[in-house]
This record gives sequence, structure tokens and C-alpha cells, in this order.
Amino acid sequence: MSRFKFFEDEQPIQTKNHQVILNKNEDRTEDTSFKAGKARYRSEQLVVIKVDGIIENHADTKLEYTVEKIVKENQLLADVKLVDQIVKIQPEYLQDSFDLMSKIDFIKSNALISLNPTTGKINKIENIEQIKENWNSFKRDVLKNTSFVQSEEMKKSILTYLDNTEPQFTHENLIQDFQIRPFYDLFFDRYLVSKNYSENNYTKLYYSQLFDRLPIELEIKNTISSESPENVTILKSGILNRKNLCIQDFEKIYDLRYKPRIGYKFEGYDFTHHTQISYDLNDDMLLDAQMTINEVVKNNIEVFVDYKIRRID
Repeated sequence: MSRFKFFEDEQPIQTKNHQVILNKNEDRTEDTSFKAGKARYRSEQLVVIKVDGIIENHADTKLEYTVEKIVKENQLLADVKLVDQIVKIQPEYLQDSFDLMSKIDFIKSNALISLNPTTGKINKIENIEQIKENWNSFKRDVLKNTSFVQSEEMKKSILTYLDNTEPQFTHENLIQDFQIRPFYDLFFDRYLVSKNYSENNYTKLYYSQLFDRLPIELEIKNTISSESPENVTILKSGILNRKNLCIQDFEKIYDLRYKPRIGYKFEGYDFTHHTQISYDLNDDMLLDAQMTINEVVKNNIEVFVDYKIRRID
């Protein structure tokens, strides 16, 4: 899920450092219920941004993925390929920028992923060097295809965009990026490696779409809504943990970036996350899911995400 920009020259604003703790790599595979297999999925995502109650822009993204689960040399792997991509945004003048972001997302999304055998989460991106090479090739093509540009301002804008995108292609940042992409968030979970669908509540880290990916800790209530011999459906409701939220960092970015345009002061922040997800118990695959995310600066800015995914093969 790409973050939209309100201003063309928008730059990340520095706040205090936040540490992200990733799952430690575990080598045990003897206790896992992981099954090799293949599946194909189609997803639809609607992202709506409102400013002062008025829709500023909205984007529709349709994606098709293939996933192959592999057991190789005591490793649990998933080979994810993004095979089709349809993107539209309104207003239309944003389409070129949106297309460019989508091409970059395509480069990221073809990943060979190593799983944690206990949690089913992403441990490692095995083909990170190939992804980096694809990114470098893309940069060369962009520079070649824009070599005719005479405007110094336009040249500088192109180089700045490429420079600002470069840090996304480190191993740690790509894993963090996958954590907020609905497909990866939904597909890589405990069901891949365990038959224990616990209803225990837990905490989960997300990243703001409005505020330079500042970390957001959610308290997740996890309940089984229905189950049969063939499938199980789970409801997950995420509520913002305000005790661990550094609201001053959010207010700082708001005052520097959004307040000059909107005018109104920072009133309060909220983030909610709701998911209904079904798993096929015969081959331990994601069957379908619906997800909604709502990030709000009260009365001023709102980002709403509606995401659906279904298995088609």
C-alpha cells in the first residue's frame, strides 16, 4: 500500500528514533505443519484520502499474485510473484506519479521469502540481491528515457525522487514495507505452520501512511467466528495502544506539513484496523479476506483503506 503525497516536494521529517524488533530467525522445521503447494490470488484495494471532510483523491488497485510454498534444505519458502497490476487514481493528473510508484511496487513484490517456522511470518528475503539489481536496472531506464529533459528543475526532481526511493531497497526496509502491505500481512501468518488457531489477544506493529511510517502499536482482539472441517474464519480487531504512542512526533509532522494547508490545529489521532480472514484447512492456504484500515487526524485528515482478496486457483 503506497503512501500518497499531499505536496510534490514532500520530504520525510525527522523525529526521534524508533526501534523495530523483527522476529529472530528460527531453524526448527521438524514440528511445523507447513505444506508445499501453489495458489493464485486476486486483490482489490480502494484508498480514499479526505482533507477537511472533502475527498482529496482516491485510488483503485487490482493485483494478481501467484504463490508457491516450498520446502528446501530445511527451509520453509514462499515464492511470491506479482503477475498483473491495474491501477487508477483520481484526480487524473496524479496518474503518472501513481504509475511510477506502481512500477516500483512491482519490483519489490516479486520475492522469494523465508518463513519463521514458529510464527509463519517473514524471516528473510532470499532474493534481495536480485530485487536490488532490478531496481538498479529500473533507475538506469528512467535516466535513459528522461535524458532529453532540458529543464534543470525537472532533472533535479527526477534525481531527488530516485534518491529518496533508494533507501526502500534494503533488506530491513523491504521487510518493514511488506509488513504494511495487506497481501503479505494476511498471507504470512501462523496458519502456514501450525494447526493451533489461538484466540489469544496480542499486539502488532503497523506504520502510519500519513506520518512517514511512524510506528503504531495496535492491540489485536483475535476471535474465531466460524469453523468447519474444510475452513476456519477469524475476526481481528485492532485498537490503537495510546500508551506507547509518541503523539508529539505526529503533531510535529502535522504542523510542518499539513497545518499550513489545512489551517486547523492538530486535534487528535486515531488508527483502527479490522479484518475477516478465512483459511483453507486442506492445504493451509489463505482462502479470502476483507480488511479495513482507518487513520484519522480528527476533523482534518482521513485515510480509509478497503482491501479484499480471494483465491482463484
